[in-house]
Amino acid sequence: MVVQLNCPLFNGCFVLKLYDRRFATQLRQDEEASPWNLQIESDYCEFVRNGRAPEFFDLCTAKFCEDEDWAYEQREKWNKAQHEAYLQYLCRRTYNIEKVAYDKLRDIQGKHVPRLFARILLQPSGPALANEYLDCPGILLEYIQGFPLTNLAGNASKKDFQYVCEDAIRVVHLIGDRGIINKDTKTRSFIVREDPVTKKFKVFMTDFGLCAFRCQAKDDREFNEWQADQDEEGAVGRVMERKLKGGFKYRLSARAWKLLDEFKSEE
Repeated sequence: MVVQLNCPLFNGCFVLKLYDRRFATQLRQDEEASPWNLQIESDYCEFVRNGRAPEFFDLCTAKFCEDEDWAYEQREKWNKAQHEAYLQYLCRRTYNIEKVAYDKLRDIQGKHVPRLFARILLQPSGPALANEYLDCPGILLEYIQGFPLTNLAGNASKKDFQYVCEDAIRVVHLIGDRGIINKDTKTRSFIVREDPVTKKFKVFMTDFGLCAFRCQAKDDREFNEWQADQDEEGAVGRVMERKLKGGFKYRLSARAWKLLDEFKSEE
């Protein structure tokens, strides 16, 4: 959400991103969870007070290391409190991933990705309830006023299409150079901002909650294979080429050709 702050350190518009399971409508739908209500929250708080949350979170961590899709088969067996615990785990996990990503992108914040200004932690009332199983973390980001790359055709001239899309692909490469693979690379995750003086467009990438990092791979070769499988460049280039209907010509970069040759040549 866009918020306006008026204080010595922060003055103006910012993006406040909260990882709040209660109001994460899309997440709840994706995970087939019931819409949040006070009874669900009461059941979940009781689950936490009874000391059952730590064991459940440990189980989630162990299972995710084996198979990220493990919950699809298990959630039918859960009660609503367990389902809520899983949503809380996912929100904390997404926050932690995005936090690491922004740390790794520190040198290009404000240039190619939004600047991270602060980390936020909202705690429930009552000290007995203040813990990671009920807290709501968040981040305060630079507000990039612009439009999604997806909507380029309606916001820019055809002469701008090529360089804007190439800039988006360049941003993907800059992020990959910092040991990050964004597993949710979509054209709507890029914001295009027009410089009021030069009238040129600049692309910023947002949303890093579903990332893998080089440090998680056993070596550079495995990380490169992950990059080949994910094809972040193609997720931008091919989609925009199709959407712009001749206004943008996607040409594979040298690094994309190298990944294809090394890992996809036999497919």
